[in-house]
Amino acid sequence: MSSHRPGALRPAHPDAFFAGGIRFVGSTGQSVVTEIHDKGELVLPTGGLIAGDPTGLEFPEDFTAFTQTVPSGRYPLRLSVVRFSDNPDHVRVCAAVLIVQDVPTVHWEQALLPGQDLSKLGDGEFFGFGVDGAMGCLFDASLLDHFATVLEDREDGAGWVELLCGDGPDLLVGGTRTVTLTGPAGEPALTAFESGFGDGAYPVWFGRDDNGWITAVVVDFLVLDAIERLDPIGP
Repeated sequence: MSSHRPGALRPAHPDAFFAGGIRFVGSTGQSVVTEIHDKGELVLPTGGLIAGDPTGLEFPEDFTAFTQTVPSGRYPLRLSVVRFSDNPDHVRVCAAVLIVQDVPTVHWEQALLPGQDLSKLGDGEFFGFGVDGAMGCLFDASLLDHFATVLEDREDGAGWVELLCGDGPDLLVGGTRTVTLTGPAGEPALTAFESGFGDGAYPVWFGRDDNGWITAVVVDFLVLDAIERLDPIGP
């Protein structure tokens, strides 16, 4: 079942962020199975991270880096999705997962912005970022001004609509489809992905190993929070 426990929200079924083939059933009786999709890499010049809705990046004042950081470097990015058994074309993004170290995660903590205090949260509450354009993204905080310029809404039709939506019948970002934008040196630096079931507020988690080192950063779209697990939890 969903892992709602006393205290601030914690990730439900976090092993499904990393593993395909796990089966769940929703409240309507629809069964789904997880899949993992590799989506390339992200280059982080400083290791400061921002997660948010890329359709709003023309307003950079609304974006702030988390207090937790990772070492600067180049890291794999994966999508954890569920595919509906009765409609195999229907997939939903559970999470975007940045792999910092390929070692087991033993502890999860909420990503925090300056001034946020976990002790102020009630049962099941979380600090999260807002989504109004059905997308999320992850990128290095040092590139905020760069992407604010790249994605600003311009009269010539360029900007976030062209880059993230395109002009065809199918959106560029949707399901397992993502868009990766480059930084100033042409490096893969921002990936935009669909936000689960759409608009809302969503948490980000930092995973740590038994030595306290960060193993992963997960943008969680809460798809797994209200569904029942059919397969046992692995070792």
